[in-house]
Amino acid sequence: MFKWIIRSKSFMAGFLFLSVLMLLSIGNTVFNNGEIRRDAFLSDEEGNIIDAAPYPPFTVFPLGSDLDGYDLLHMMIEGAKITIGIALVIAVLRIALGLLIGSLLGMYARRWIALFEKVFSSFTLIPLTLVAAFLLHGVLTMQPEGFTNPFWKRALFEVFILTIYAVPTLAIFQANEIKRLHEEDFMEAASVLGGGPWHKMKVHIFPHLKENLMQISIQQFIQVLIVLSHLGVLNLFFGGTFVDYGAGGPPKSMYYEWSGLVGTYFRSLNFHPWIALVPIGFFTLTILAAQLMLNGIKKASEQAEEEKKTRHPQSLLLQDNYDSEELFGLHKRKEA
Repeated sequence: MFKWIIRSKSFMAGFLFLSVLMLLSIGNTVFNNGEIRRDAFLSDEEGNIIDAAPYPPFTVFPLGSDLDGYDLLHMMIEGAKITIGIALVIAVLRIALGLLIGSLLGMYARRWIALFEKVFSSFTLIPLTLVAAFLLHGVLTMQPEGFTNPFWKRALFEVFILTIYAVPTLAIFQANEIKRLHEEDFMEAASVLGGGPWHKMKVHIFPHLKENLMQISIQQFIQVLIVLSHLGVLNLFFGGTFVDYGAGGPPKSMYYEWSGLVGTYFRSLNFHPWIALVPIGFFTLTILAAQLMLNGIKKASEQAEEEKKTRHPQSLLLQDNYDSEELFGLHKRKEA
């Protein structure tokens, strides 16, 4: 299947977009110390001010500047590694915990899966943004006396909340998949031949789950990006929302993370729309790139399955006959 993924134009287009964005972001931090270009005023040769920030797109900077004269494109590049990195970490944690708990349920507690599904089915009905906003507001919003907790605690708590909410649904999904596979004939043959639970998980179950895990991982990545953008509109920025109680002004992100920029610049839509549309546009492009990768994986999976059927039709038929005969013999031995 891997060769089909590499040949997929949609997958490679999305993958290259995200890879280039991440490399540029890391490069700006390493080689430019994370500095952002700024031009608050433009002056002529005689030193007279001829223009001031904010600058529209395609004038001073390619995508324009904010009210303080910072290059918006440069800010998006610097914040890419934080935003994409956060989404990747949360998506991986969701999949890992969901697979672990789902495997335990699917192998040792299959009779309890239906009960867990009834208990946690409501998690899919309550929007994660509302739950996260309720739980994170007191932790992320800066008080007049400053932040109560250090940055690492605030960031860790947000990662925990955004991760743990999706784990029950993913665990139940994985448990149902494992339960379905346990009902297949080849799993019965593996049990009769002495295969242990973890041997069956490694040899028989995980290869079947591998393709689904790739697709689910990208879906979770997209979902996390959407939730982060929603939290940004609600002024809940990753790691904390800085509020200047003395001078006033909109809440600010202490970093160039995109959700913080969306929340900071959202009020500019009525006056300087490009300032808010740039971070919104980068969120959209990143989600579209991930969706292209997802479509490429789905198509590659279909092509790999078709290739297997067309290349080895007789061997698949013989294998089916062999499995049927073997299982028939096993049933006969059981009856005897």
